[in-house]
Amino acid sequence: MASTKSPLKVLVIASEVEGLVKTGGLADVARALPAELVRLGHDVRLVTPAYARTRAVWSAWQYQSMCVHLNAFEETWIAARTGEHQGIPTVQIEHSESFDRPGIYDNGSISYEDNARRFALLSMGALQWCRDTDWQPDIVHANDWQSALACFYLAEHFRDEPFFAHSRSVLTLHNAAYQGQCSAGWLRALGIHEQFFHPGAFEDNGQINLLKGGIRFADAINAVSPGYASELLSDLGSHGLGPLFRERADTLSGILNGCDYGQWSPETDPDIPAHFERPDDGGKAECKAALQRELGLTVNGAPLLVSISRLADQKGFNLLIPALWETLRDTDAQIALLGSGDANLAAQLHQIARQYPSRVAFVEGYDNALAHRLEAGGDAFLMPSIFEPCGLNQIYSLRYATLPLVRAVGGLKDTVNPLHDDISNAGDATGFMFIDPTPDALVTELKRLIRVFHDQPDVWLMMQKTAIKQRFEWETAAQDYVVMYRKLLKIARH
Repeated sequence: MASTKSPLKVLVIASEVEGLVKTGGLADVARALPAELVRLGHDVRLVTPAYARTRAVWSAWQYQSMCVHLNAFEETWIAARTGEHQGIPTVQIEHSESFDRPGIYDNGSISYEDNARRFALLSMGALQWCRDTDWQPDIVHANDWQSALACFYLAEHFRDEPFFAHSRSVLTLHNAAYQGQCSAGWLRALGIHEQFFHPGAFEDNGQINLLKGGIRFADAINAVSPGYASELLSDLGSHGLGPLFRERADTLSGILNGCDYGQWSPETDPDIPAHFERPDDGGKAECKAALQRELGLTVNGAPLLVSISRLADQKGFNLLIPALWETLRDTDAQIALLGSGDANLAAQLHQIARQYPSRVAFVEGYDNALAHRLEAGGDAFLMPSIFEPCGLNQIYSLRYATLPLVRAVGGLKDTVNPLHDDISNAGDATGFMFIDPTPDALVTELKRLIRVFHDQPDVWLMMQKTAIKQRFEWETAAQDYVVMYRKLLKIARH
């Protein structure tokens, strides 16, 4: 077992990694955390699927054939491709039948019917690679439902395996609303014995729930912010898993994600038209005017409110869309939005843009460079999430002195210090916040934000200067993970 001074051997399993494949915040963490652990001197292996779209990366990597047994009735031959990705020792699990597809989780609209087996092969393949290469992990770090089965396989399939006797599992919850439900018909294929198909483990309304099983069998569970961890213990914020989270509350913690300031810094960002160190040195104003011109908005001094988001109910569009109509009617605000997802939400945003062509721009899709220009050129960032495990855009916004307007949930509460009604904390505030998940509550805070912008520019600038100094470093987060890992190694396996 690793001592408190010796480097840890950490196996990180993730279905997506920024720089290879990304659909959400999991990918950012799956690159940034292992990279920081490596920088801190730990021995890390990052295991991901060898997707067809990343073939150019892994096709020349070392090839190793492996046989995995998901169950006692069949064997499956897969391969491990080992190399390095952005300085991180990486293992890509190759199985063309599972991962040589156009999509990652779906065909563009419908989830792949065999997702449970696809990611079971990722989970078991990661553990099998450890055995085949004699690389004994101290920590098996799974992420979300896609690799939750690794915690179960370690606890049950390898319970009596001396090789893994000291290994402990961690399951990080980036978004527990996505749980990996599938038909109970997959039990045998996945190697889940019927004794574990009950409401306290994998069973969920007659289906298999992979995340639920991972939560049951992981040695430790953590959420990507302290606020989200506390919400998971409540019925309202637990995505239907409250009883299980409360049962395992002693193993649940929250570690706030960090930010990659190498990519998100206004002093050095290659995607913005002007660099700036302070919100009032002229660079931010230049970024705003350039963004207004790029998006066809009137170039003026109106507050420019920006948003970058998946178009999904989670992100609060049922609040934002009616609030935008009222705000545009009653104020001079401009709106610039970038996002993709729900077609109905996109159609409503296009309708707003058509109604106010010189004041509203909606770009459907995702454009990373445009995202940087929105962060740099906006005056405020809108993030009225129904729930938000951590959130990164509000952290990026702070760094660019673009004041976030957020709802008081999850990681948003942990990263944004709201301006008090009496502005008594103007020197410490970094944004605006509302509580009730209603359009009226959002409109009230939006109009307050616009009043401060116009009528109290000294307060606005003070908040910007505080915001731009905020730092949420990955080094801090990684050190918190290491503390958790070492604590876990001192206790018996769950």
